[in-house]
Amino acid sequence: MERIKNLVSKSFSKFLIIGSFNTLVDIILYSILTDLVGLNIIYSNIISTSLTLIMSFYLNHYFVFNSEKKKLSTAWKFVIITLFNVWGIQSLIIYISNHELLKANLLINHRWTINLLAKLCGVTVSFMLNYLGYKYVFRLSKEKLFIG
Repeated sequence: MERIKNLVSKSFSKFLIIGSFNTLVDIILYSILTDLVGLNIIYSNIISTSLTLIMSFYLNHYFVFNSEKKKLSTAWKFVIITLFNVWGIQSLIIYISNHELLKANLLINHRWTINLLAKLCGVTVSFMLNYLGYKYVFRLSKEKLFIG
């Protein structure tokens, strides 16, 4: 049982590092697209998350979970989980958060702040959902969990 706890906490620590890096790249791209280019928040989210998806797959596959599974067998599951979370869940949260922040009329002169806060709300939820999904995608066989 202790080995499983160590494995989970080790993978979660690595996920926090890699996930934070991917999230930073994602937020920078999103901010450029929404605030400098002037794209719609949902289109910006889809583009920024799509660009970081490939980098995220390789870093999670090799560094976070040290998966020995073949890339092809994990890639399609990774893509489905990621796209559901970042294109579906995250985009919905961004849309709702953006709408509610605009309705509150607190930061009306700071549109970039509203966009960023909405993105952070979406990222917070999808970050945790992605970790749970990626554990499924890259999980080790039960034998490897118990063999030192």
